[in-house]
This record gives sequence, structure tokens and C-alpha cells, in this order.
Amino acid sequence: MSIERGILMADVSGSTPLYRRYGDTEASRLVFECVEEMQRIATRLGGDFVRSKGDDVLCLFESPDQAVIAAKEILDHGAHGAVSVHAGLHWGTVLWRGNELFGDAVNVAARLSSQAKENEVLISKSLVKRVSPEGSSDLRSMGEITLRGTDVPTEIFALMAADGDDHGVTKMTVQPTIFNVQQKEKAAKTAVHLTHGGWVGTIPEGGAVKVGRSPQCDLVMPQAWVSREHGVISVRGGIVEFKDSSSAGSTLTIGNSPEIYIRRQTVALNGNGVIELGSTATGDTLPRITFAVMQVS
Repeated sequence: MSIERGILMADVSGSTPLYRRYGDTEASRLVFECVEEMQRIATRLGGDFVRSKGDDVLCLFESPDQAVIAAKEILDHGAHGAVSVHAGLHWGTVLWRGNELFGDAVNVAARLSSQAKENEVLISKSLVKRVSPEGSSDLRSMGEITLRGTDVPTEIFALMAADGDDHGVTKMTVQPTIFNVQQKEKAAKTAVHLTHGGWVGTIPEGGAVKVGRSPQCDLVMPQAWVSREHGVISVRGGIVEFKDSSSAGSTLTIGNSPEIYIRRQTVALNGNGVIELGSTATGDTLPRITFAVMQVS
């Protein structure tokens, strides 16, 4: 049976370290309970459970909005439970035979899930454009990304679980897609100027600078709390972003807005501002990167 559906692939994050930490019996129980809860959430919200292969679930949704709501609840469950999750969500045509799905749309959902980080859902534009404005209010454009196994970049949106006691998801706004030639030309001229101590650099469209403690990073920070690969500043599709991948997080000041703290999240940069690696809780002076988003000729 060939049908058009929202395809949700949700997976337990880091199941191998989980077994090393808790042992086979306890880890398998935690994974099983997490998978069972993901299935319950999906079916309660109108999803059709297709199958599970140990530590993942594959479900179909007729309603794009319900698919997003299910993804939010699954993330919230993982973020506040013993086992974290990540997922991919795509809209496309599939061939459903028994307990298996066939078609490239299934592969896209699987690739999105495999590239999603812990406590994150990556969602294709094909699904997002079918979601109501209310349903898309928690989604954030990641710009154009080339998925593994593909050669053509496509716009991807992210849904990220909130940290701490704040239930739900990080509130971020969908960035507009670049539609016309003038906007594409503007995007091509977008760049960000960075300074850190005596280091100065400018990132053009399509470029990126990796920051962290590792010598392989473009901008190396020696502080102990800085992760080996703490974050990346990039310019994609005219959007300048800072993606934090660290344990300690980062503190950002953008323009005249109050400073914000992020951890394993992505934030769009505009105007002038400062990125500090770490939080004020360390009690030490944080390494600072100043930025200025600009248009180059």
C-alpha cells in the first residue's frame, strides 16, 4: 500500500555507553521502557506504530502537526528520564507492507535521525511546510544541510528539548527560506568577522570556524572546562549561526539583548556581540570571541 505520511524515526541516544555504565540487565530494562514509552506517545497522538528494532521506533502520521507534537513529547520524556533520545521527521510517500516500510522517504527520516544530536529532532522542510503556524513555533531553521548519502543540500529544521526543570522545548523561530535571486545574492555576501585576543578572522558564505580545546580546532581555547570541540560558527544560506556542542555550554550577548546561556543548541547571530565559552558559574574569566555580522562586496 503506497501512502503519503509523516515518518518519525526515534532512537535511544548512546545505548552502548548505557550498557557499559549500568550493565546488561539494567540497561536493557531502561532502553525497553524508553522504547515502550515512545511507542505509547506516538500511538496516543494518532501515529501508526510500524516496528521497533531494539532501541528505536518507526511510526507514521497522517497529521504533520500531530507528528511534531509526538516528537516534542518524546524529546521531553527523554530529556527528563534516564535515557535520552534523538529523532528524524520527514514527509513523503512510502510503501507499507506488513511491519516494513519501503521508499526513499524512509531513508531520509533515518538519515535525519542519525544526524540528530542527543535531545534533538531534525525535521525536513517537506514536513515543516505542511505544519500550521502554531505547530511550527518551536522549530528552528538549521539552514541547508547535505544529508549523508545525498549530494543535494536541503533546508532542515530542528526541535530541541529544554534543559533543567523547564519542560517542553526551546522556543525558537523558523527562519525564512531564501526564495528569490536578490535574497540569494545577499546571502552570498553575508559574512561574520571574529576576534579573539590577537586572532582575527572573517567567515564568508559557506565557511565555518571550529572552536575548542583540541589542537585540530581552528580556534584553540586551553581552558579546562572548554570541550575538545566546543562549538562551530558558520555561515549558511545567509544565516550566521553558533552551534554549541559542549558540556559546559556557552554564554552569548547579541546586540543590546540580555545575555543568554545555551548548551548543545544552535543560535542565529546578527549585528554585533560576544560569545563566551562556558558559564559564569565557573567563577573564572571566560574566553571571549567577539563577532560582527556584515555584508561584503
